[in-house]
Amino acid sequence: MKSPSILFSVGICLFLATATSAAQTLAVGNCRPHLTSYSTISAAVTAAPYGGTVLVCPGTYPEQVTIAQPLILMGLKSATGVEPVITVPSGGLLGDDAQLSVQGTDDAPFAVDISNLAVDGTGSGVECSTGSLTGIKYVFASGTVEHVNVRHQSPGGCGIGIELSGGIFVVNTVNVLDSRIEDFDAFGIFASSDGATGFLVNLTLNSVVSVRPSVQSGIEYLLTDGVAERNAVVLSGGTGLELANLFSGMTARSNTVIGATLGIVAGTNEGPTPTSIDGNYLFNNGTGILVSFSGEKIVKANAIVLSSTAAINLDCSDQVAAENNNIFGAPVGIANVASGDTLTGNVFYFVTDKTTSCP
Repeated sequence: MKSPSILFSVGICLFLATATSAAQTLAVGNCRPHLTSYSTISAAVTAAPYGGTVLVCPGTYPEQVTIAQPLILMGLKSATGVEPVITVPSGGLLGDDAQLSVQGTDDAPFAVDISNLAVDGTGSGVECSTGSLTGIKYVFASGTVEHVNVRHQSPGGCGIGIELSGGIFVVNTVNVLDSRIEDFDAFGIFASSDGATGFLVNLTLNSVVSVRPSVQSGIEYLLTDGVAERNAVVLSGGTGLELANLFSGMTARSNTVIGATLGIVAGTNEGPTPTSIDGNYLFNNGTGILVSFSGEKIVKANAIVLSSTAAINLDCSDQVAAENNNIFGAPVGIANVASGDTLTGNVFYFVTDKTTSCP
């Protein structure tokens, strides 16, 4: 039998641990009465301790939120499964026109995790001639964005669902998981840096959907490393998924792209590892896969159905291996094949010209 003093000590430790945890956690709204509560997300974020947690109760929050320290921002869904919604404040958006912004620094990036929230850009009032509209934006910061719905960033051709930025001296990673980005009119997810090798963006199980005619890309990597895996991109033009990096290869694996002018584009790659486009499903695109610029790339085991121009266009880019792709319904199966490319195991159904060589 434990002595009373030992039991008392254990009880004190448990109490202190619980109190510390509670002090690190704040609430927005009234659904967590045992926590310190705020009426706005911005107020709770400002008051939160370094590395603390902010829980957002179900409801609508017309505000513009900026996070400038390590934090967990988590929405609490209603009984019907509806997440809290950040909407445009009545006075419009200020500053860089991001509705939810994580602002790190290039000398000391930190991590912010965001989950179970919706960000709605309806009625933003943004004029594309003078600015742009972004739903969620990370600058020089790491973290995970999971189970979010970013929607209606469509002010007239300058709307971005999620924007992720890295810098030349910054080493940071952002993961976007199991989220829906819809009704944007420029980019769904746009990840960019100034060419540094330290910015890694991994995109998994996201749905990126817009039928706006001004869309440029559903997902775009610009001088940014990462893996895009099991995402679904549905457009009515533009580019579905673009991979453009200088220093190392990238991976697009098991994604679905529908309705784009260019399904998947593999651009510049001068690094030691190949870019891999592996096991993707491309349906009803103009060109299913476009490889531009020379550099080692592997295009394999993709299913490319009903391409109106070409299933795969190698664009006279040397060092491309096209292997075991299934191509159904296209004027050209694999176009603009250069002498340094290798084609093995590809299967063609209802294709007018299986391959064409460089002019």
